[in-house]
Amino acid sequence: MGRRIANAARAGLQHQASGSGGRPRSSAADRAILKAALKLFVKRGFDSTSFEEIAETAGVAKTTVYRRWSSKEDLIAQAIASERGNPERKIVAREARLGSLKDSMIDAVAEVLTTAEYKDITARLIGSVPDHPELMSVYWRLYLEPRRRLVGDILARARDAGLIRRDVDIELLLDLLGGAVLHELLVRPGKRTSAELRAYLHKAMRELGIDGGRPLAGTAR
Repeated sequence: MGRRIANAARAGLQHQASGSGGRPRSSAADRAILKAALKLFVKRGFDSTSFEEIAETAGVAKTTVYRRWSSKEDLIAQAIASERGNPERKIVAREARLGSLKDSMIDAVAEVLTTAEYKDITARLIGSVPDHPELMSVYWRLYLEPRRRLVGDILARARDAGLIRRDVDIELLLDLLGGAVLHELLVRPGKRTSAELRAYLHKAMRELGIDGGRPLAGTAR
């Protein structure tokens, strides 16, 4: 399982299932299927989204979908992750360029949260948990967990550099940051502009004791 998670992360959320008979995978078909799956999931929910409808919307044969994904949970989890992109790796790149942990994290998170469909996708995903806990389990195992590990490594370096309290619990800190983001995204009424979201995240990280004023060791301003 650890190897599967690592492969998924390195491949940039590309599904690792292969086509039948040794034929090469069609990246165009993959993109069409993922796009169709996400569109139907957001519009109708998990129960009302079927492999047959996904295939029809994507313009591919049903067998093409069945060959690539063994379950609807796996397909929809990947569709969500594919739309979400890989903002955590942008944190690493921006941290090196800006020399600021806080600014690099806020830029990457705000970029994702201000996309048009992200709120609807997240609401659908969380709303599916009571009846379909396996969907969140697959999404967590294959996509969220490796990304939490990446951000956790950054926060651990920040702790070692004295930017965060030495006794901080990194896993709990990740939970608190995630909870603040979900509260602002789904619970608080109204739509946030990018500037408002960045201001909120700055305040949240300051209250959590994340110091953005100094660069981590080995980064340049």
